[in-house]
Amino acid sequence: MNEPQFAHSQWQGRAGRRFRRRTAITVKRTALVGMGCTCMVAGIASVPSPVPVGFVLFAMGMYFAARGSKVARRGIKWARRSLPLFSRGLNGIKHRMPVPMRRFIERSDPGV
Repeated sequence: MNEPQFAHSQWQGRAGRRFRRRTAITVKRTALVGMGCTCMVAGIASVPSPVPVGFVLFAMGMYFAARGSKVARRGIKWARRSLPLFSRGLNGIKHRMPVPMRRFIERSDPGV
């Protein structure tokens, strides 16, 4: 015998889509923060190398971490306010960065 379709099945579909969307967002944020931390560690490790890519890698890592975490965004703004040398360094490499990273550096600048 055929069982009737209830509204419960429709709700379950919406809840399933919401769950998948929420999971996708969490995975994306986790990947961004993980990639950001990896780039920052690689940037710190490559500072003593003769090729000056350490600060650029570190800035890229900060960008990725800030894309995935509100706490990281606040921390970067705090660091730029309290460490003017660090802020000047970011402003100095801004022209070498892609446009989204350049915008991020400009938005997090405490002097603007």
